[in-house]
Amino acid sequence: MSGSTDAPSPQPHPESSAAPLRIFAATSYGPHTALTGGRLRRDNLLQALAARGHRIDRLDVPGAPGISSAANAGRLSLTPAFRERARAADVVLLGDVFVLPMMPVLARTGRPVLVELVDSPYRLVGAAPRRTPAERASALFQAAQLVPVMQVLLPMADAVTYISGEDGEVDRAHVKRLPPDSVVPNGIESSLLDLPLTTPPDGGYLAWLADWRYPPNRESYEWFVEEVAVHLADDVLARVRTFGAGDPRSARGTGDARWDRVRRLVEHAGFVDSLARVYEEAHATVAPVVRGAGVNNKVLEPLAAGRTVLTTAIGSRGLPPEIRAHLRIASTGVDFAAELEDLLRAPGSVEEAQGARAAVQALSWDAAAVRMEEALRRVVAAHAARSAG
Repeated sequence: MSGSTDAPSPQPHPESSAAPLRIFAATSYGPHTALTGGRLRRDNLLQALAARGHRIDRLDVPGAPGISSAANAGRLSLTPAFRERARAADVVLLGDVFVLPMMPVLARTGRPVLVELVDSPYRLVGAAPRRTPAERASALFQAAQLVPVMQVLLPMADAVTYISGEDGEVDRAHVKRLPPDSVVPNGIESSLLDLPLTTPPDGGYLAWLADWRYPPNRESYEWFVEEVAVHLADDVLARVRTFGAGDPRSARGTGDARWDRVRRLVEHAGFVDSLARVYEEAHATVAPVVRGAGVNNKVLEPLAAGRTVLTTAIGSRGLPPEIRAHLRIASTGVDFAAELEDLLRAPGSVEEAQGARAAVQALSWDAAAVRMEEALRRVVAAHAARSAG
């Protein structure tokens, strides 16, 4: 799927006097749901760039992000149409690590390329579970895949952007020739900031939102079942409700008493279109993240909606102190269970919700698009300077 996401004759944004950019954007996140962090970021950034007057020619690579989309990206880059679209742009924006196989062809088009890595692949793979022989083999396979991608293909690009400075630091320690990097922070759904701040309903659920097809989210659910739920009474556990594509309860078969108990007590509501309604009916939210990189919107957006968030230290990584101050954080199963029980007793006041919302108020997608535009213009300017020299 591809197409332009802007008006036929783009005009500069009122806050920008520079000429609009023609951006050829390729990403493997087209078919994923709105609860997928990669798609959420990609869609909102491209829409905000288009709103600023830039011409976006978007190419969605078919296949789920991974080996399938990487292979498809390589094949697509060999077509004449791909080369024509790249040459017609001022700059190429590769939206994730899985489209890096396009780099050899892009390097011959003469167009500058910025790679939107978002998260550090080395950080994510480094946190992969290694408890069993199968998990250790999987982690080794993932690490081996990073060598050609990060050490050969990525250095061919002109620049790279991350969601947090911590992610850039990790890759700088591993990639020998990392292109110049900068940070483009995440935004949050602006409509959540307009929700009325209300006292959480006493009988509301504890909302847990995630795309359950994503392995790190399934690992978080496994940790919750085996390390947290065992410390919770039935009536407390029954207050947890999961949302999102896929079903986390299917990760294990029947026969394990811990999993059977959670399947019986924790309701899975599936994918929902209205995040606002989920938060309005929630007593509070939980985000027991045990593996990941970057910044989790599942931690930020509840604060915007006026609901308290309980997460782990990993779930709060990459966030500034002024936002972390409004989170409840626990990283062991026993501590997380205790904090969850306390959350049911005292979910926070409206005054506390006001402070939390103020802390995330500046995290708009418009502000993120400004940072991305700055990064793109630096790439274009550096390329022009090299060509002139």
